[in-house]
Amino acid sequence: MNTKRQNYLNSVLTGFKGVVLFNEPMSQHTSFKIGGPAEALVFPENEAELSEIIRLARTKRVPLLMLGEGTNLLVRDGGIRGIVVSLSSKLAGDGFRNIVQIKEDAGGVYIYAGAGVSLPILLNYTVQKGLSGLEFAAGIPGSLGGAVIMNAGSYGKEIRDLLDSVRIVDRGGDIVELPAKGISLRYRSTHIPGIAVVGAVLRLQRGETERIRATIKEHLLRKKETQPVARPNAGSIFKNPEGMTAWKLIDSVGMRGASIGKAIVSERHTNFIINNGGAKARDVLSLIRLIGSRVERETGVTLELEVRIVGA
Repeated sequence: MNTKRQNYLNSVLTGFKGVVLFNEPMSQHTSFKIGGPAEALVFPENEAELSEIIRLARTKRVPLLMLGEGTNLLVRDGGIRGIVVSLSSKLAGDGFRNIVQIKEDAGGVYIYAGAGVSLPILLNYTVQKGLSGLEFAAGIPGSLGGAVIMNAGSYGKEIRDLLDSVRIVDRGGDIVELPAKGISLRYRSTHIPGIAVVGAVLRLQRGETERIRATIKEHLLRKKETQPVARPNAGSIFKNPEGMTAWKLIDSVGMRGASIGKAIVSERHTNFIINNGGAKARDVLSLIRLIGSRVERETGVTLELEVRIVGA
């Protein structure tokens, strides 16, 4: 990013009290450990600042991207133009990572959690409080905000099964509460009429702590055995086609262990691509195209991406 561009973004962010990192390598903020620089990576202190950034970006026509924990994301080598907003980092305000019980009735126990709360921390909270329902999220990385946007799920359950309402920033920069029934939640996607998820209310149930803990342990062990959890990756690359599993399709066309550059199809789970140390986004993208074309040619199935690809 040249000096003129940085000065312009500086002027756009005049008055912003949170942390701003210019020309920040996104490889340091994604689980893939891949990605060129963000022109401006910002960390708001509170909801008012988040709203103001969204209004400014819209008024000044500056591209804006909301970043979760970067766990389902591939950033291209050219980086991201404009403003990237993070609520998950400790550099952002604590309010984005709050968890609080708001009520309990015949329907269950309702907790509010900020979008920046990591799923492992949220899951630990439910264990401590003896609350059941989120066990399926064991081993799923990322933040609650990202999980809502992706309608994250595992073991036949999804975030939408627990979602009561979502707190968002709409396109005008205003904070709005939306009931879950008014939101379109599909398999690995959610359509929210706004720019950012600020938090969500989840409906859980009272349960036996030891049983909850045992289920979580079982899920974690299974994922450790079947997924490359210790290697840099972005989770599942493709969505499962209806009635099929993507990894079986990929495996059936001989792509297990295939590589381009330092990007490798996992031997353990063929719907994962691993950064084997120094992989570039172009390597991953080439491998994704190769997998997709081979699966379509040999099986007739068109795979749909689950990983989000951004940047230039």
